[in-house]
Amino acid sequence: MVFVESGKPLECLIVEVDDPKPGEVVVRTVIAGVCGTDAHRLDGDLPDLGYPVAFGHEGIGEIVALGEGVSTDHAGVRVTTGDLVYFTPSSSTPDARPLTGWPPAADSSSPAAYQDFATLPLANAFHRIAEDTDPEAVIAFGCAMPTALGGMARLGGIQPGQTVVVQGSGPVGLSATFLAGLTLARQVIVIGDPVNRLAAAEILGATGTIPLSDTSVEERRQRVLELTGGVGADVVIECTGRMEAFGEGMALLADDGRYLVLGIYSGHGTVPLDAVQLNNRSLSVIGSLGASTLADYRTTIQLAQRHGERLGFADLITHRFGLEDLEQAIGVARQGEAIKAVIQPSLDN
Repeated sequence: MVFVESGKPLECLIVEVDDPKPGEVVVRTVIAGVCGTDAHRLDGDLPDLGYPVAFGHEGIGEIVALGEGVSTDHAGVRVTTGDLVYFTPSSSTPDARPLTGWPPAADSSSPAAYQDFATLPLANAFHRIAEDTDPEAVIAFGCAMPTALGGMARLGGIQPGQTVVVQGSGPVGLSATFLAGLTLARQVIVIGDPVNRLAAAEILGATGTIPLSDTSVEERRQRVLELTGGVGADVVIECTGRMEAFGEGMALLADDGRYLVLGIYSGHGTVPLDAVQLNNRSLSVIGSLGASTLADYRTTIQLAQRHGERLGFADLITHRFGLEDLEQAIGVARQGEAIKAVIQPSLDN
């Protein structure tokens, strides 16, 4: 499926899949996760590249062909045809690959996940999924788990006895909730909607939830103060992707508090910041874009292997679509109807 430009429908393209060149791997896409970034692309919030692109950056595929010289995944684990792997286009091989001409020529192979077959070049990382690991438990969080892992690394961790507030209950917020729940935090409080996402947050480690619906910013702040004995949160993690969440999150911090921003990725905007309060209360604001290392993707698989069945990671997938229904799938994710929407090219449309 091809993104032509903002405001135009996605187009379905059929091209031949070449045998892999040396160092390349061809995978059959088994399942691809829909990310909020996809909606930003369609809505024009990301820079217009000026040419049609294949896209999609959360993929699980079955290896169908290995190019010369390829025998292991990025972590050195041996792979063979038939193995399932978790792949995402790396910074040097982005998912938004230009297509040659329009209609594009047959050499338009790319590592994008929204296609039946993806060709991963030498520089593109991929990791084998062990046979005892449900691939749906991996893709249920998609790129959100590596994003949260990267944020936790940049945050410097959560100390025992601290209170964490997570703003947002989408995939990034649920990933952050799960990781915070693995620590010795005293409380993990999640602010979000709708009800099914908040219920998922409680399963994943939230000790309490605050719905956005029917509450004001001040009411939510008062609730956090009540839960923290009037002190506020030691750590607030912004996962909403909405600019207005920044001011609310800053107001939830205790002295020496740290504000980790994971969600405000696309678009443009500024927010007021009281530099005196930042200084005098020893507050920290930490921005974090994506994974800190490619190893975060391997860790995502390992977390699904260890905790996926126990906590029902795969149950977070609430909507499934065929490849040609991609635009509808992105719309469902945009509206927050799904906890996680996925594309399965094998599904009938």
